[in-house]
Order: sequence, then C-alpha cells, then structure tokens
Amino acid sequence: MARRVLVALWIATVAGAAAAQPPGSPQVSQPTVLEPVSLRAPGPISPADAAKQREASIKGLKEDLVSFDPNAVTARLVDDHWQARTAAEVLKDFGPDRSSAQEAARLIHDLGVNQLGTVNGSNPPFEYWLVNGKPPRLANSRAVLVPVFSRSVRAESVGGTWVLTDGTKGLYDFGADAAAAQRAAIIYWKYGFNQLGVIGAPQPTMFYPLTDPAQAARERTAPGPMPSPLGVLGDASKTSLLLPGNIYAGPKQPLDPSKLKVARGDRGEVVLLHGPDVLARFGSSEVEARNALRALQDAHVSELARIGSTGFPLFLANGQAIHGEPLGAIKTSIRADRLRIQKIRDTWWVAEDNRPLVEAGTRDDAEVMVKVMRFFDVRALCVLGRAETGGLRLLTMGR
Repeated sequence: MARRVLVALWIATVAGAAAAQPPGSPQVSQPTVLEPVSLRAPGPISPADAAKQREASIKGLKEDLVSFDPNAVTARLVDDHWQARTAAEVLKDFGPDRSSAQEAARLIHDLGVNQLGTVNGSNPPFEYWLVNGKPPRLANSRAVLVPVFSRSVRAESVGGTWVLTDGTKGLYDFGADAAAAQRAAIIYWKYGFNQLGVIGAPQPTMFYPLTDPAQAARERTAPGPMPSPLGVLGDASKTSLLLPGNIYAGPKQPLDPSKLKVARGDRGEVVLLHGPDVLARFGSSEVEARNALRALQDAHVSELARIGSTGFPLFLANGQAIHGEPLGAIKTSIRADRLRIQKIRDTWWVAEDNRPLVEAGTRDDAEVMVKVMRFFDVRALCVLGRAETGGLRLLTMGR
C-alpha cells in the first residue's frame, strides 16, 4: 500500500515519462550495482559496529538551522509569491499557490516547530522542521503521510544519480552530489524520521519528515521490506535525466503548457514563466516572448531537463525531444554523428566538426551534452530572441 501511495504522489509531483527514450534508441539500463555510501572499510561488519559508525556520523553532523517563532508565522503574498514566513524570515515560498502557503502556516502552528533545517540541491527540496532540536510528531489524522522504513534509509547511487532511499522508493534526488545525499541520510538517522508528510493537491508542493514512536516500535521487530532497485530507479528517473551507462545528465522537472505565460520580470524585462520559474528573458520584446510561448505549446512540452553546470535547457514531450522549427527562430542544423567537444579560451563547447554550436561549460559538461544530443537524435538548434537578452534555446528533432 505504501508503495502505491508514494508512486501516486511522485507521479503528481513530477508528472512525465519515467525516462527519456526516443524510438529506436537504446533503453535506459537497469542499475547493475547500487552503491550505498559506505562509512567503513570493505568487509564484514557486526550490527554493533554498524551502530557505532552511525553514531559517529551523527555526532559529527553539522546542520544548517534557522530558528523562528512559530506564533509569528503567517501566509503572506509578497511580489506575487505566496510565502509561509515571519516578518523577517521566508520559511517556504509557494509561488502562486495560496492554499499550500496557508496550510503550511497552519501546520507550523499545530506542530509548534521553531527550527527549519535544509540540505541544498535536492529535488524535491530537502527540508525538515524541529521543535527545540527534537523531531515533530503529528496528531492530525487527516494529514497525507507516507511510511518510511527508517532502518533502511541510506544514500545510494542509482542510474547515475544520488538519492535518499529506504530501499523501496526514492525519497529525494540529489543529482551528482553524493555528500549532500549522505548528509540527508545522517539527518534521517539522527531524528529517526519514519514518515513523510505531504502538502498540496493534486500536485504536492511541500514534503516534511516526521517521527512516529508507534511506527518505530513496530519497525524494531518487523522484518524489513523487500528491496526494490527498479522502483527506486523509476522514482529517480522522474526527477533526473538518466542515460544508458548510469549517466546523470541533469535535473528534470514537469511542465504544464497551460501554466506558461508572458509577464514582466523584476527588472521590467519581458519574461516567459512557468509558474514562478523564469524559462527565458526577452528584454523589451513581448512579440518574441509570445512566439516562444507558442512554440512550446505547439510542441506539447511535458518536461524540462537542465544539462550540466550551465543548465542548458532540453525540452521534452512525453520523454522525447520536441519536433518543429518555430516561426521566427534562428535555426542551426545539426549532424549528431559529427559532434565533438572543443575548447575555446577557457570554456568547452559542443561543435559539429570545427563549427561551435553550444557553450557547455566544463569538459565533462560538454561530453554529457554530446551524449544527450546523440541519444535524443537532435537535428536542430532553434533560438527565439536575441543573445544579449537570453532568449529561448530549443534543441529539436527538426520537422
């Protein structure tokens, strides 16, 4: 039952295909070896020694905590963003979602939490709330809760991305950051978190871990659940773009074309938005922004992956690169079989023969970009807008 509940929640959170696989391309490989972070030298270890090592890692944990007065927390609209906050501190930004901000503020009051901890770089965001350094306990039976088997919580490399998992499901995706995933695991160990609460419906907007003593008592005597490596991989592939060979290409998020809009940004420039997220900037040209919006809607985009350290956008439609050559776009044709990497000054580029195409960042970023473009059979780079303002870059399969 727990598996079915989490899958439903995760699908709502990160709607889209489990892995990007165009027709005729090799399938995303199954994880051949799961690589949990090890705190010991290879070899047998007793349960007592394992417990000692956990205690040592907990003792050495350094946390990023923000303290606040729960009675001062309200849901407030600031610059078109609904926030759960005090007068001086933003605790959680919910973008345009008023009801989630109000529910979060009520939850903070009900739990009496007065500290917020975070580990950066996770999808969904890794956040946890404490009451004077202790884990909160929820008395509200109407809350949506997902059980977590705390005895098996660990950081693990799955398909090329690092996830926090209990062995049956992916809880948080940390991409290439193994240290952050391990730190999150130690936090779960320290506080004995064994439940994951959810705010937001139908699409979750906030997850918060809890500790249930009754569940902890049952877990001490109950056998552990059967591991599900493919289930963990399926969860991870909804939040990361994973390629064959256990290659992590970048984070991935769902897109709803109906939520795209053109607006004025903080600096008065015209921007293309998806909810609170800025997808592209167009200076003063609203016409170019609306052409970009129409191009994404016509392509029926459903996901956006950000490749490498530069975050180069790859828009997907049902797990495939989009088709089309938008009207008004500057188009550059691409031969995937002739792609190579090239260093220009201090930056690595993806080039076709000796013609630079895409600035990628580091050498590793460029190599991953080449693999992504070949895997998705990219045949054109289309740019809407001007380079000096940013514009929108589209990698497409052509017509």
